[in-house]
Amino acid sequence: MALSEADTRAKLIDPAIYAHGWSEDMICRGTTLGAVEIVAGKPRRRAGGRTDYTLRLRVSQESQPVAVALIEAKKDTLPPGHGLDQGKGYLAASRHNVLFVFSSNGYQFVEFDRTSGMTTMPRPMSEFPSPADLRARYERIMGFSLDAQAANPSSRGTREVKGSAATSRMRPSARCWNAWLKPRRPAGQPEPCFH
Repeated sequence: MALSEADTRAKLIDPAIYAHGWSEDMICRGTTLGAVEIVAGKPRRRAGGRTDYTLRLRVSQESQPVAVALIEAKKDTLPPGHGLDQGKGYLAASRHNVLFVFSSNGYQFVEFDRTSGMTTMPRPMSEFPSPADLRARYERIMGFSLDAQAANPSSRGTREVKGSAATSRMRPSARCWNAWLKPRRPAGQPEPCFH
């Protein structure tokens, strides 16, 4: 019997990613994405849809998690790459600077690597990357460890805000953190195009 997209997520994808070490604090479901555009002098939110999963890495207890991947789920009767273009569309409209987009039918997945522009062949969910695997790849691409002091936006650019009774330090938001961690490209290399 065919599974709906919701059943595919609940019965196939969730157990597979849990088995590879992804826990609830690393998974954000149903995030609404969409950029704000100025049209005729008025702000409008571009339709972005809802991502099925945003996979995040917790760097420390004090910092916001870093979004590293999106997963677009499709019902089990569709090819595993069926949602990849939709996932790439979310990536283009998103404020996340994730490096990886996955599409899955619950049995297999395909992966798009934003930095190389390459998409993998379908692979079984038993080979889905663990948080440690994606973190290592993310750090290699970014060129620094997420544990390094230089990677912590709260160690740079904090500013003092004078209050009536005390001085506090403000930290950048998660959106600023992800923008600050945007992949570094060699000079002259164009930004990838997402269609």
